[in-house]
Amino acid sequence: MPGGKRSDHISTRDLEVLGFIARFGVVPRSAVAIWAKTGRSVTIARETRLRREGLIRVIRGYGDFGPLALATRSGLRAAGRSELRPARVSAAALSHETIIATIAARLERAGKRLLSEREIGARERAAGEPCLSATLANNRVHRADMILTEETGAPREALEVELSVKGAARLDQLLRAWRGAVLDRKVNGVIYRCAPHVRPYLERAVERTRTDAVIAIREL
Repeated sequence: MPGGKRSDHISTRDLEVLGFIARFGVVPRSAVAIWAKTGRSVTIARETRLRREGLIRVIRGYGDFGPLALATRSGLRAAGRSELRPARVSAAALSHETIIATIAARLERAGKRLLSEREIGARERAAGEPCLSATLANNRVHRADMILTEETGAPREALEVELSVKGAARLDQLLRAWRGAVLDRKVNGVIYRCAPHVRPYLERAVERTRTDAVIAIREL
C-alpha cells in the first residue's frame, strides 16, 4: 500500500475508495456506495476490510445518514494523502459535511474532477498563501466547500453548499469576496448549490452585490 504496510486483504480499488474518504473527511456509507458504484453488501464488505486493517474508523449514523467513515492516520498514509489531517466529527457541521461528500460522490461518478476543502487547505499550506480562497474584508480567508478543476488540476469554479439562511451582511461580504477571488484569477466563478428555501436569499444577495457575472445558483 502506498506509504503504509502491505496487506493481501486490501485491493487497489479498496485504496481508491479509501482515497475518496481521506479527501472528504467525514463520509457516509451511502456516498461511498455512490462513488464506488457498489451495492450495500459490497460497500459494507469493503468498509469492514478497511476498518479491520485500521485504515478507517466507522461511527454510527446521525439523522438521515447511515454509518460514517473517517480515514485514520494509517489510512491517510496508505492512500498516499499524508498531507491531509485526520478529520474530526463536529455535530454542528455534520449535516453539511455529509451532504458535501454525497454531492462530490455524484459529481465524480459523472466524471467531474474536484478538490475537496481539505485538499484546498493542504495546497494553500504548501503554497504559504490562500491561493484558492476568497479573502474577506477583515483579511480572514474563506475556503470553498469544493473546487472543480481541469484535467491538469488547474482550478475552475468554486462550489459552495448552502443549507441554511445566512444574514444579509454576511452573504454580501462572501459574494463580494468571491468576486475579488475571480478578479484575482484564483477561480473562474462560483456555483452555489443550495436548499430550496435558501435560494431567494442568495438571489437577493447576488442582486444587491451585482455579482451575477461570477455567481451561479443551483438547487441541491
